[in-house]
Amino acid sequence: MNFLKKFPSISILIAAGLWGLTGLFVRKLNTSGLDNMQLLFFRSSITAVTMSVYLLLTDKSQMKINPKDWWYFFGTGILSFALFGFCYFYTISHASMSVAAILLYTSPFFVMLMASVFFREKITAAKIIALIMAAAGCFMICGTDHNVSLTPFVIFTGIASGFCYALYSIFGRVALKKYSSATVTAYTFIFAAIGSMFVVDFPQIYSVMTVNPQAIMLTVIFSFISAVFPYIFYTNGLKYVDAGKASIMATFEAVVAAISGIIAFGESITLIGIIGIVFVLSAVGVLNKK
Repeated sequence: MNFLKKFPSISILIAAGLWGLTGLFVRKLNTSGLDNMQLLFFRSSITAVTMSVYLLLTDKSQMKINPKDWWYFFGTGILSFALFGFCYFYTISHASMSVAAILLYTSPFFVMLMASVFFREKITAAKIIALIMAAAGCFMICGTDHNVSLTPFVIFTGIASGFCYALYSIFGRVALKKYSSATVTAYTFIFAAIGSMFVVDFPQIYSVMTVNPQAIMLTVIFSFISAVFPYIFYTNGLKYVDAGKASIMATFEAVVAAISGIIAFGESITLIGIIGIVFVLSAVGVLNKK
């Protein structure tokens, strides 16, 4: 972890890369009968249990928080992770993956604005250039689906998913002033697990797991790849990197998602998509230029 402290940008890029692999698991688990909200619940619960057990076995003191600080984790767990999942999955089911992804990547705009207000982070020329490049790159990678008829509410949930996604960088940055990245990750998912319990069909989960027990192991792996490891890495990076800068670098997720789709599912990519990948990578380079 000393290496990651010295190069926090690497930590954020690792997190974004792992998030980019999420779609591989979601597609497989969806075919097994688990819907997106059930995956949200598993992702939260397994991460919460894993992080809590790990801290209790290695350093119990990291599980101690001031009860007055509950709002930090209500922000990261409920307002960010749980509501983000609900809005994002709703947008996917009523629009398309491409449209949902484009609206989700409005999050760096929100982070930059909120970080400048709450943390007095400077909106530099490099950040603005990188933000424009990253947004344009994501748009080109995701493409647009002209066959989708968007309603105002779907557009609202899509933008809301970007806003909720952005809140993790804000609440997480505040929580890290008092707690370790492991503690923040653990309590984020404890709150998220509690919140997601109210939107899950437990009888359906039981029937799916009974018919397809392999889904249990795949769900555990999915939770580690898409939540446990990336949130630890991203939260660690937030200690040393401006929230605005971190959120722009996290758009690297779109690059990994596109490449993994090509490799795993034989998805095609256009010249515009390749240019989009170059744009996102260039944005990361602009932010890390000394």
